[in-house]
Amino acid sequence: MKTTIKKWGINGEGIAFHEGKPVFIENAIPEEVIEFDIKSDENTYLIGEMTRLVEQSSKRRYPLCPIWKECGGCALMHVKYPAQCKMKEGNLKETLIKYADYNGRILPIIKNPEPLSYRNSCKLPFGEEYGELYTGMYERDTNHFQKMERCYVHSKLLEQTRQAVLKIMNEHHLKMYDDKKKTGYRTLVMKEFDSKIQIIFVTGKENLSEEFIHDVTQLEGVVSIWQSVKTETKREVFGDMRFIWGEEKMHLQLEDIQLSLLPRSFFQLNTKQSVNLYNVVKDWMPRSKTTVEAYSGIGAISLFVKDKAQEIIGVESIQDAVDNANENAMLNHADNVSFICEDAGSALAHLVQEKDVDTLIVDPPRSGLDDTMKETILKSKIKTMIYVSCNPATLAKDLGVLKKEYRIVKIQPVDMFSQTPHVESVTLLVRNDDYRPRRRFDDRKDRDYKPRRRFDD
Repeated sequence: MKTTIKKWGINGEGIAFHEGKPVFIENAIPEEVIEFDIKSDENTYLIGEMTRLVEQSSKRRYPLCPIWKECGGCALMHVKYPAQCKMKEGNLKETLIKYADYNGRILPIIKNPEPLSYRNSCKLPFGEEYGELYTGMYERDTNHFQKMERCYVHSKLLEQTRQAVLKIMNEHHLKMYDDKKKTGYRTLVMKEFDSKIQIIFVTGKENLSEEFIHDVTQLEGVVSIWQSVKTETKREVFGDMRFIWGEEKMHLQLEDIQLSLLPRSFFQLNTKQSVNLYNVVKDWMPRSKTTVEAYSGIGAISLFVKDKAQEIIGVESIQDAVDNANENAMLNHADNVSFICEDAGSALAHLVQEKDVDTLIVDPPRSGLDDTMKETILKSKIKTMIYVSCNPATLAKDLGVLKKEYRIVKIQPVDMFSQTPHVESVTLLVRNDDYRPRRRFDDRKDRDYKPRRRFDD
């Protein structure tokens, strides 16, 4: 069958229409004419497969990665970068209209200065082929494991080190994890900050030889080695953590903020764009008496805005992250910043009773805000809210609820994850009773503007 692709899907697919139903077709680009087959009928929509590209879009490019289709991690590798950004802006706008009935101000996306080689960490399972270890990824929605020769979105040092580590492992004839014996190597986890690399080997009941560890320590940039012993089948990647060599923590400088990260601590995958995102939050945050940051992680955002509030309280449900965050507050001499371990919604409920909380920052997981959190926000007297989101769908649904009491002032998308359809964003909300729109005098027309006297009897 022949069709024209009409629009983007949220996962980077092209969408056409057949007999009144949308057809989602991977790797197709709007305005392209293609031939396709129907793979499945999902009642309200169809899944199609492109069989021939008839008329190619000017937005299409040759993808650098030879396994981009099979891997699925970079669903937009075949799309020119400016078109990727337009797609993300368009999908964000469409999602906000659909779920929040919002058609207001969305600022131009902050583009990634490095659309390739930007990712500062990886978490890759091991495979084995002809007696040699390799790392890879499972193809999306399958159990098929795809070998990775090279990743184009890893930072150059991270990728260079990943390949060198594999070479050393194979020189030592190491084996992948055997579930029956409970021995072998399961996952390779690496982080790179400021040209320094931490490596975590997730293994079964395995003793890492001194010779193997010595060889890995000779690699340029490697400063920390950990082992995580895991024999359970739980989805959690890590098991029992064991410090092996070097520095126990990673250290990261973000402008004038220093961060120390424990091996299991999460930090944004794109360091440079994280600074841009945090600066948006800082610029938009008003001077505050008491600010609460929910889902605060290791405390990066709270520390970035530490000079704009008398008191900042971060709330995080993972104790390791809270301990890490409080250490970071001490490291940055931020006496007005502290962190507690508690459920975000429950903590906010009692904090608004005890303190005059006037600003709230939230950076929830992809699932968005839970019902307790939304209910607490609506009942509170919090004047300003800044919502950092990694999922336009849950953001829009949450805003659809919050707009009962809050006005959306503006939204700033940030391209954190180039080559993928994902988009980060920052939303500024002000409580309806406190909203006072101010005219901006940005351009020549506005500078020349003079209010005219009204004669209204």
